[in-house]
Amino acid sequence: MLLERLVVNGQEVVTSYADVFVVIRDGATAPGPNDWEVTARSDNGVALEPGQHVLQLEGLDGSTFTGPALLRFTDGTRLLFRGDGQLAGFSG
Repeated sequence: MLLERLVVNGQEVVTSYADVFVVIRDGATAPGPNDWEVTARSDNGVALEPGQHVLQLEGLDGSTFTGPALLRFTDGTRLLFRGDGQLAGFSG
């Protein structure tokens, strides 16, 4: 799902692209703690430390999600987060 807005630890990250990818495993009704990830690109750059961050996401359709995620990769403009807990607000 494409994202309109990405907030990391309470601070909005201005993005030129952002999405959330969610996996629902067979027999499950919601994603597991590690079954979602966020990819983003910030043309202005952003400095984040490796480790866990709290993400607030707003989809282009107005849906909202919140959850803890680990910053897996960043070069200052590209960001990859992997879920590290439940993604609140998701309903499959």
